[in-house]
Amino acid sequence: MCGLAALAQPGRNFDPAALERIDTALFHRGPDSGGAVSETGCALIFRRLAIMDPEPASDQPMSDEDGVITLIFNGEIYNFRTLRAQLEADGVQFRTKGDSEVVLNGYRHWGESLFDRLEGMYAICILDRRRGVMLAARDPLGIKPLYAARKGDLNAFASEVKALTPLVGAQADMAALPELLTFGWAAGNISNYHGIERVPGGTLITVDLQTGDRQDRRFADPLDTLTRARTATEQDAHEAVIASLNAHLMSDVGYSLQLSGGVDSSLIAALAAEAAGTRLDSYAVRLDDPALDEGEYRKPVVDRYHLNHMECDVDGHAFADMLPDAAAAMEGPVPHGGCVALFGLCREIRKKHKVVLTGEGADEMFGGYQRYGVWNKLARQEMIDRAWPSFLPLPDVWPFKGVKRLRGRDYAAYAAMYENLTAMTQLFPDLLPAPPGAREAASSRFDDFRDRLFAVDQSAYLESLLVRQDKMSMAHSVEARVPFVHAPLLNVVNALPNEIRAPGGTTKPILKRLAEKHLPHDLIHRRKVGLLLPYKRWAADNEGLGRYLADITDPNGRLRTYADAKKLDKAVADFRAGNTDALPRIFALINMEIWLRSVG
Repeated sequence: MCGLAALAQPGRNFDPAALERIDTALFHRGPDSGGAVSETGCALIFRRLAIMDPEPASDQPMSDEDGVITLIFNGEIYNFRTLRAQLEADGVQFRTKGDSEVVLNGYRHWGESLFDRLEGMYAICILDRRRGVMLAARDPLGIKPLYAARKGDLNAFASEVKALTPLVGAQADMAALPELLTFGWAAGNISNYHGIERVPGGTLITVDLQTGDRQDRRFADPLDTLTRARTATEQDAHEAVIASLNAHLMSDVGYSLQLSGGVDSSLIAALAAEAAGTRLDSYAVRLDDPALDEGEYRKPVVDRYHLNHMECDVDGHAFADMLPDAAAAMEGPVPHGGCVALFGLCREIRKKHKVVLTGEGADEMFGGYQRYGVWNKLARQEMIDRAWPSFLPLPDVWPFKGVKRLRGRDYAAYAAMYENLTAMTQLFPDLLPAPPGAREAASSRFDDFRDRLFAVDQSAYLESLLVRQDKMSMAHSVEARVPFVHAPLLNVVNALPNEIRAPGGTTKPILKRLAEKHLPHDLIHRRKVGLLLPYKRWAADNEGLGRYLADITDPNGRLRTYADAKKLDKAVADFRAGNTDALPRIFALINMEIWLRSVG
């Protein structure tokens, strides 16, 4: 896991001091070593977190034997040994034992078809002097971040926004604000910053070094897997989960576990412990609210698999202290308060480990959210909405109450939003509701309501979780791995018939039946909690999260620029007076204000 930046502008010789500033901005992503290549028209900057083949020979930038092709690569290629064997069979020789040289020689040997062969998480930039181009690619599932900026004939790419803002400026993107207020995450290619885009997963960008012209090509679209024949079986899915977990265990520096107490992270811990044959270290967040903390479900897993377990305490004060740093690392409002807890947890993990396995992605692959349990109800409500004349008011009885909540919207796109938008729309009438975007575009590609749910989750919601894992962990130089988010696994689970993957009533039944072989029954068959946090209680404490409420009502506050200021002030005053329901999405508002102030 590393950090990278690549710059291209015809005829330009980049200022060494500017390259040094970019290196400094990325240092936390790779404190083990760094390097740069700079020549007329282009520059590459790299910071390394050494995990596979940590010897200096695998440092980057890495060039081929002729010095014609130079690579910078952030991520892990889990099938690199298979690819290496294929290259060696064709006569290619290697100097190192890691995956970086496999990517380098793979491109030299196969060209752009290399990207069809890679299985893993990556952001890659390649300087190809023989073709006179710079390439930038991001893994199909968007596990590793990659941002792009253009200014005139300057093209720039980086692992984080902060490496690009010195080149194009730092300004909040107005297109992001409605989605951030509604969903907590701006989907698609929106980066939160004007003039900077998030490169879509599975995209290859080619920049002509002579002209600065840029071409984008989608070499892999994960949602295409939802259009294939549904012939996979439950056994196929179970085998694919185990195969993916085993692939993610490769490491020359060991690994640790994130353990929440939920099914997903517990299953990863169980499978990893069984495969390792040795005692593993696990880490968890312990909340100060017994009703929300899942410690009672972590303990049986810790005991059964003899984990060396450590818990990181998070209360309202610690959360409030970490929030600005987490938002800075996220380069935007954190999409979920759990990011802040993860920020603190990864700080502890880094004291002993560079790698941590997480359970992220299982819900998007196997249908683990409440919306999959009630998908047929949502589908019926959408049908009623579309059939009901717009000029007739809806009755205030079931099932019309649910229709009122999402009236006129794409129900699959908004299914992840459990709150009523009416109050937020009244506070921000010029921003809300959010216009149709990437979520609606993903949903519109499919007819079956369950396919639409999976499409939205796998293209939008999942990326918010992947980016938060990357940025909260890499803020402390820790690589987070996500075994449930793997292209070979996706190919199998999206080929499962919806009748067995998401039958309704229950959630992720296929994964739970695999978990029954490894975990206690009571852990598996209980209501999903997730990392819920007591925002209202914490915000009522002026020494905790409530310390930030004054920023919202400050005449110079950034968020109130976009709000009905009088209504916003009244909502805050009513909340402080004891009406804890007066301020909708209170954490989202605090979160947004903190980020907007950091932009400038």
